[in-house]
Amino acid sequence: MIEQPKQHPTIFKRIVEVCAGLYLLFMLVYLAARFTIRDQFWLMGLVNSFAYLLFTPLPLLFLLALLVRSRRAMLPLLPIILLIGLWFGPRFLPKTSLPAGTSTFRVMTNNVWRLNPTPEDVANLVMETMPDVVFLQEIQLSTQGDALAKLNADYPYQTQLVDEIRLSMYEAVNITLSRAPFVESEKVELDLPDMPFIYRDVIEVNGTRVALYNVHLITPFTENPRLPVGDSYFAKVALGYGDTQRNEQIAILLAHLSSEPYPYIVAGDFNLSDLSMTYADIIQQMRDSFIEAGNGLGNSWPEARALGLPTFLPPLVRMDYIWHSDGLQAAHAWQGEFVGSDHLPLFAEFAVMP
Repeated sequence: MIEQPKQHPTIFKRIVEVCAGLYLLFMLVYLAARFTIRDQFWLMGLVNSFAYLLFTPLPLLFLLALLVRSRRAMLPLLPIILLIGLWFGPRFLPKTSLPAGTSTFRVMTNNVWRLNPTPEDVANLVMETMPDVVFLQEIQLSTQGDALAKLNADYPYQTQLVDEIRLSMYEAVNITLSRAPFVESEKVELDLPDMPFIYRDVIEVNGTRVALYNVHLITPFTENPRLPVGDSYFAKVALGYGDTQRNEQIAILLAHLSSEPYPYIVAGDFNLSDLSMTYADIIQQMRDSFIEAGNGLGNSWPEARALGLPTFLPPLVRMDYIWHSDGLQAAHAWQGEFVGSDHLPLFAEFAVMP
């Protein structure tokens, strides 16, 4: 019997195998840095916030490994596939539902965006879905106030707070609207630069008082990027990333909420990715309604249609949240349709728990 000569792998096959091995090594180094450095260094904070992008080489490498029929290339990719399944898979699983007939109330939040050319779409969405409480951020009253005024009849109870963080750049307000009267309403002094006050409103739901907080935290980047990048907004965000002040705001907010006597809802634009390690700190104290009762990734920014980008591009990160405390349970959570803002709206329905 004539022995067949061994077939040596092609150069291209070797390249695919090396790339797959290096990719696994890179991901292992990243995971080690993620849990040691966390968000303490600006570059790690940036990478953690957009960690989805670290998986973009996977489909191409997987396809190439199949094409060259290389087990050596496929094996390093399997742990990364497993990581994706463990990290993001639970977000697509069915959530536990409440018993039929459970009384719930609906909440909506949306960063209206001061450059939104169609604020009437926000008002129309509110009127179509009729949430019991609506949290709106970054409203420019001079250009958008009239479009939102149609909500006054259905939402006669409102509080309005000037966005002090952005006052030097533009005038914007955050508005909380309720169909039920506020039994308490006060400005809470947080004693923090750029966010000195926040409104605390309280409504009564089935005999239980629920506190409401409307939040729009500072954007985590400086106006002076670390390298000259021209006029590219996204490059400025990347090279000017810095989350120290936003994290200070979160810490002080959590400290205040730890003494809140009622069950509470905190909703708004946190300018925080749910992939960051700072997010992991927040969920030690509050519950994320979308993770609890929603389905999918829930990314809400940037909405491509608002920025003139190709419409097939999905939002990159979650920035908009409806958090809640014990005493409430999220029965359902979902994203609303595009309403002209660079942020997608977010909805959640809650039941008061005994």
